Amino acid sequence: MKWRGVGLILLLIALGQGPASASAGAANLAPKQSKELVQEEAEVSAEVAAALVAVDVAERAVADEAPAPPAQAVRADRFFEHRDAPIRRALSRGDVAEVRRGHGGRSLSFRVTLDDGTEGYFKPAQSFNGMNWTAEIAAYHLDRELGFGRTAPSVARALPHDALAAVASSDARVDELRPGADGTIEGAFIWWVPERLRPVALPDGWERWLLIEGEPPEISPFQRPGAYRRARAAGRTRTVPAAPEPDVADRPAEMSDLIVFDYLSHNLDRWGGNNTNIRTVGEGGPLMFLDNAAAFTLGRARIPLMDRRLRQVQRFRRSTVDAVRSLDVDAYQARLAEDPLAPTLDPRQLRNLEARRQFLLAHVDALVERHGEEAVYVW
Repeated sequence: MKWRGVGLILLLIALGQGPASASAGAANLAPKQSKELVQEEAEVSAEVAAALVAVDVAERAVADEAPAPPAQAVRADRFFEHRDAPIRRALSRGDVAEVRRGHGGRSLSFRVTLDDGTEGYFKPAQSFNGMNWTAEIAAYHLDRELGFGRTAPSVARALPHDALAAVASSDARVDELRPGADGTIEGAFIWWVPERLRPVALPDGWERWLLIEGEPPEISPFQRPGAYRRARAAGRTRTVPAAPEPDVADRPAEMSDLIVFDYLSHNLDRWGGNNTNIRTVGEGGPLMFLDNAAAFTLGRARIPLMDRRLRQVQRFRRSTVDAVRSLDVDAYQARLAEDPLAPTLDPRQLRNLEARRQFLLAHVDALVERHGEEAVYVW
């Protein structure tokens, strides 16, 4: 598949102007997401039209130039100072020594210790629609393709259903597990980070770190979808204070990267719950991209609330935008296909990823055209 040549078409489809209509896209989402799409469909801003023009102009310019050599893929095979290879090898091959029921969250998960002492968190296949274990694997590989190295090393693996059910027999959610005919259950096996993970301290006004101009919206898009809808319905607005000092110098750039990553993977569930899914590795440490099971939803390519979050980012790392430009969805698909439990994403999810990539770049290019590179690429 050749993804880059269909950028404008994909953007039109994502906006509901092509064969995949908005109503059909909404029908493919969970009920609570469908309501949000219907409610917010009319609110996509004029920025969309400008973005489409920017993409069209860019593609025409490229067509007039001599073909450029293929961009070199950006790959990170580490989680901060930890190398991926030995960790993923242990997660893939180690024998199970101990299983404990996990804590926190709506879905049922398990903390598993292997015979060599390696620990991991196993998110199994289950009927609860908020748990998509394949999204964890897809998000891990996307993180590495983009060079972030901020998701914990992860593998897809099948573990014995009986061993899991035995430690969760008193939990009503055990009936939601979906074992295979061979008595095993597939899932995402995610390395248990040995350092303590701390919810990041985001002071009021942090959104100003990412703005060149304008004001943060009176109703923040950085909250759970249900809370956002209720705030809008009730007209609950806020006064955003001046930009505060970040706890560490790199935090604004990390937040920009996180929103870019979540936009590409379309993880709607990042925010809320006292930032429980926005954590640092140790007190004041680097930000990691934790819990991506709600990413890569089916349905339309772009959800309006995710567009709102992206539009609040006007300042970027240049290296991050370069990595997004060089992201080859074909190469990413090939990487996913190497997984023993592939396929991880279906063709529609891959097309949606490419549509989001194109739209994100159009957003950045429009900012550069308006403000200049020095204002946009500040890190």
